[in-house]
Amino acid sequence: MMPTRAVEPRGNAGGPLTPFVVLGLAWAAIALIWNAWFAGRLAALATGHLWHTGPGFGSDFVAGLLRQDWAYLWPGVPGWLVTVIYLALVLACGALAVTGWLLWQRHRPHPDDPLPSLADPREVATMTLPGVAERARRLRPSLADRPVRDIAPPEAGIALGAYRRRRGRGPTLYASWEDVVLAVMAPRAGKTTALAVPAVIAAPGSVLATSNKPDLWAATSAHRATKGPVWVFDPQAITHEPQSWWWNPLAAIDNIEEAFRLADHFVQQIRHGSKSGEDFWIMAAQDVLTCFILAAALNNGTLNDVQTWLSDPTNREPVALLKNHGFAAAARSLAGRQAGAPETRDGVYETARTAAACLANPLIMAWVTPPSRPMPTVDVTDFAEPPPGYQGQTLYLLSKDGAGNAAPLVAGLTDQVLRAAVVAAELRGGRLDPVLLAVLDEAANICKISDLPELYSHFGSRGIVPITILQSYQQGQRVWGEHGMGALWSAATCKLVGAGIDDARFAEDLSRLIGEHDITVGSHTRDGTGHSSWQTSVRRQRILDPAQIRALPKGTGLLLSTGVRVAMLDLLPWYTGPHADTLTAAFDTATALITCRALSTQHRGRRTGLAGRPGMAGTP
Repeated sequence: MMPTRAVEPRGNAGGPLTPFVVLGLAWAAIALIWNAWFAGRLAALATGHLWHTGPGFGSDFVAGLLRQDWAYLWPGVPGWLVTVIYLALVLACGALAVTGWLLWQRHRPHPDDPLPSLADPREVATMTLPGVAERARRLRPSLADRPVRDIAPPEAGIALGAYRRRRGRGPTLYASWEDVVLAVMAPRAGKTTALAVPAVIAAPGSVLATSNKPDLWAATSAHRATKGPVWVFDPQAITHEPQSWWWNPLAAIDNIEEAFRLADHFVQQIRHGSKSGEDFWIMAAQDVLTCFILAAALNNGTLNDVQTWLSDPTNREPVALLKNHGFAAAARSLAGRQAGAPETRDGVYETARTAAACLANPLIMAWVTPPSRPMPTVDVTDFAEPPPGYQGQTLYLLSKDGAGNAAPLVAGLTDQVLRAAVVAAELRGGRLDPVLLAVLDEAANICKISDLPELYSHFGSRGIVPITILQSYQQGQRVWGEHGMGALWSAATCKLVGAGIDDARFAEDLSRLIGEHDITVGSHTRDGTGHSSWQTSVRRQRILDPAQIRALPKGTGLLLSTGVRVAMLDLLPWYTGPHADTLTAAFDTATALITCRALSTQHRGRRTGLAGRPGMAGTP
């Protein structure tokens, strides 16, 4: 239990401290008398007299003071010298008393201060650099023979923030290479600057990062390019990075299960807003998309074939392809959909077209269909393995929010990379070394992997460290449902909650998880005769109530780690870190490049539009 002082009503005399005040005054009087005796002895020594001049400290000395018999107290010693020394001693003792009082006031906890009741330094010791470095030697065979003191922070774990103390900043706390991280942080609370960017910069191996803004790419891509190949999937021109590679989503599909997973990423875009009565249409649409994706993959086709079949409910080609490749049940299912009542069939197809709206966008499709000129393609099966001579690869997956975005393809590529990494880990004895870091920023908007909550805990045991970043707990519930978000929250071994939590229910749940502590409360009563009395009691109170959680200042966060009481952190933005100057220059360069490319694209689009108008064909 934390030591606290009583919470007393203001503006009232007396109280439970009165006996201590009386006792303090008595000791102060004794101290003043002793100073007078000691001043006389010092004055005697200063004037060449013996130390034992005058009576000793006791009743005789006090009696002499009361009689004001200075000649008896300090024979032969000038009175003015005793007075000067006495005043100096009193001032020195007063200064010491005031200093001690101020120090006590500064260090004694306030009942509303939560820090003394949160995790203490001993509890978070396993999350400091020596603790995670020791665990890294066990989790990463490449570090097994290296002394703990020689393991650098980026090799040991992921920096989450500095342990917050009542006075000054404590050590940096880290997530280990078997932890899985979930961050719930409102916009402008530091989720990109203090979590995503530092994690990507410090990653010792390959990195997969998703985002709907260019900030993460702009701050880290130049640094990651020194570690190995950098791939940017940007079909909606968020960074205006020109396409230099492509990805075939159908290359890894040869069975119903794989086709179903890819179809699920498209359907997930409309599932979160569905009502119970719409479940039939969503499930039927997913069945149709699964059959189309499998048929196209078996025929070495592309997603263009899927979009073509979606536009014509009477097209029998996919049924024939499924039947010819031995998937008779899937062929019969699709044929049954096509032969159903026109109203039902058209509703199913319309739902499927809505889910796969991005397939009608040629700019998006250019990234997932064979290009007109030779381009490399990313190999998801080997992505987690660093290429020879490099530390690791980096894959940025970018998509805008809103209808028809590239989010299904971002989720599909993320899913394929992560599941391929699991297979790679199993082939290497169970864990990847170095680990694969997956920073899923804006996961609820552009990376809606439906079974992510079920996969989460499994990733940590395979050397795959996901950091899922959400703007709110409710945002996760809209995507994965109440039970799914609860499973994701429970599976995360490190949960970081930042400023800006406006969800009253979530704040209340957090307050209950943080717990309670004992505080001392003083109460003042006055009876009918005017007699006052004080009572002191101890009561239980929330360490942080929901209002305090909501009012967390920017730059701070609450860390909920498995087996440790909640700790408060000071976040560590990348622009305050050791690479700040280099990253700032790279960020400014990347931002200027985005602006230049955006203006160039806009200019080309304006010229194309003018050239297409009647009478403007020769406009320069």
